[in-house]
Amino acid sequence: MSKSLLAFLLLLVSVSAQPAMAQGNDGPTEKYRYRATRVDTPPTVDGDLSDPAWEKADVIDQLIQQEPNVGAPSTEKTEIRLVYDSEAVYISVYCYDSDPKGVVRNTLRFRDDSVWSKDDVVRIALDTFHDHRRAFIFSINPLGTKQDTQTDNNVWNPSWDEVWDVRTRVMDNGWSIELRLPFRILRFPADGGGTWGFNVIRQIKRKNESASWAPFPASFSMTRAEFYGHIDGITGIESHRNVQVVPYGLLGAARSNGTAGTDSSLEGGGDLKLSVGSSLSLDLTYNTNFAQVEADDQQINLTRFSLFFPEKREFFLENAALFNFGIVQDTQLFFSRRIGLVGGQPVPIVGGARLTGKAGGFDLGLLTTQTERSPGAPSTNLSTARIRRNFGQRSYVGGIVTDTYSKTQANRAFGMDSLYWLGRNLRSDAFVAVVDDRKIPGRPVSFSGALAYNQDLWEAGIRTLSVEEGFDPAMGYVRRDDIRRHTANLRRSWRLNREWSRKLNFSSNLTYLTNQDNLLDTRQWVFEANDELNTGDTIRFQASRNFERILATDDPFVLNPRKYIVVPPGDYGFNRWTVEYQSFDGRAIVPGVKLERGEFYGGNRTSVALSGIWRPSPHLVLQGDYEYNDISLPQGAFAAHLWRTRFTVPITARASVDAFFQLNGLNQQGDPELNTQIRLHLIFARDSNLYIVFSDQRRDRGAGVTALDQAVQMKMTYRLYW
Repeated sequence: MSKSLLAFLLLLVSVSAQPAMAQGNDGPTEKYRYRATRVDTPPTVDGDLSDPAWEKADVIDQLIQQEPNVGAPSTEKTEIRLVYDSEAVYISVYCYDSDPKGVVRNTLRFRDDSVWSKDDVVRIALDTFHDHRRAFIFSINPLGTKQDTQTDNNVWNPSWDEVWDVRTRVMDNGWSIELRLPFRILRFPADGGGTWGFNVIRQIKRKNESASWAPFPASFSMTRAEFYGHIDGITGIESHRNVQVVPYGLLGAARSNGTAGTDSSLEGGGDLKLSVGSSLSLDLTYNTNFAQVEADDQQINLTRFSLFFPEKREFFLENAALFNFGIVQDTQLFFSRRIGLVGGQPVPIVGGARLTGKAGGFDLGLLTTQTERSPGAPSTNLSTARIRRNFGQRSYVGGIVTDTYSKTQANRAFGMDSLYWLGRNLRSDAFVAVVDDRKIPGRPVSFSGALAYNQDLWEAGIRTLSVEEGFDPAMGYVRRDDIRRHTANLRRSWRLNREWSRKLNFSSNLTYLTNQDNLLDTRQWVFEANDELNTGDTIRFQASRNFERILATDDPFVLNPRKYIVVPPGDYGFNRWTVEYQSFDGRAIVPGVKLERGEFYGGNRTSVALSGIWRPSPHLVLQGDYEYNDISLPQGAFAAHLWRTRFTVPITARASVDAFFQLNGLNQQGDPELNTQIRLHLIFARDSNLYIVFSDQRRDRGAGVTALDQAVQMKMTYRLYW
């Protein structure tokens, strides 16, 4: 290990071990306190707020704007009440509205993770440990569409799904919410804690207005639990047993051209969820299946590096924020898509276990999975352990270990990281990691350090990253190795609150990247102007100056595998510009357009991206995207097209049909590809599901050859809980 790396490690540990700045436990929100009322007879959850229990509760009726007029009272009245019994917390919200016909309610789904961007919404946050770090957040729109979310150290994780009850009603003077949150789905101290963090934020979509009880600084989100108010008086409660068993059965049939007949399958498996004490959760999975997961969005790759596809599988999404280590989508020590996928093809997962939660001042996460032997890979165990020691209000120092082991592979990665808040808006973070693999010479290292300042009107940051050649954690994602990268960014904003501009942003970013021998590889300077209109529309202009060096020793940079258009080694400098318009998402019709043009590796490239959403009613949503790239180089010219179309038909909040079509004129192999996926989803009983999924993938291999894969699957899950 080099002396510079050793010095960096010592600095990391010493900085992280320092005490955080002295801050009061309640900070600037001390005056926002609410006394919870215990009731013997709880309210009936039906959206009707006339239950006697609500008459006993104190009322919150003053919300403060975060947008557009920071600190001003909300333009519409809201009343919030909270009571509890031995089993659950009950919350009611009455959203008065001077124009009830203007209440935006586009989304009719049982759950929808993007409901905030499209509708009038109320969000309710509970920081049950009152540690100003993590919270459970529940979002509801006027049609009763809900989203349940965990937030942890300013990271939003919408994939936490639990069983809770909510009902809404739309009246002639507004709309109401009534919900029941069982204690068994919440984690909190063994004695109940006495005081919880609490906040409520209401979004009035047609006005592009958001207002909360305990105010947030402008541009901050509900992930910042240190700005919550406080609930007092929740005492005498116990952490109830939370045991859930979710078995599934799957019936499927698949066929491919080049194989005889149709392969049928019948299988089963399931998940087990249970609470361990008051603050830990254990999840077990057997014969894990993801038949219902939506297909990946197709992408056109015009870079020298691999594409990043986000995780969509539920088992790996829950509590995913705890396992974050490194720079997301760039240099990650743990990336769950490496589990159960080999060479882009799925590998059956025999089973897995995950233990996550809090123990004293520590955050703990353990994950292990075992995959089956397949033609492309032997049976493999993939495990990771994560720990963070919290100090101050939001700082931590942590470590992670990942291990991938099979008969042909033994890859381990170790890392330490820290996040240190120097104030409300100023933070530093750092990590160092090493990979130990018998197939990789030595033990390659990666490390990074950053300092960032972020508030509503100013943002600035610097980061350095080093990734040695061969740094390849088998459970991680590394976009580039053999690099040293230095980045800096600066943003200045003005809140004008005028019709033509609510907020005007100017920013600049600089990237300087060399290899480990300090030979310049990439340099990019980007200037951007962004105008957030008072209507919610956005206009963006961007100009960039780029330098790219391709060495003769690099892998060939193949832009078009089908025509075998290769960018030869050399130095390339080019300028590009982008103009983009995106409409406000709360409308029934939401258009977007992006135009990019400029030089490109000794030639020219023009890109046009069009997007649109049409919501004629809550029972029908049509969405389309089109991307066109016209590339002209001395080595040849070609055009690449990408179409994506979604039809969503919510028959009711518990029954929907989704159709997803994608046509990619240039996939990663250079072939045109057409993908179709149609999903019927029915929710019955208490969060039990029936899925019927049809998928069709066609790839044009040229010379009249078409590769075809088709499958139809029916999957049923049934949730049992105690």
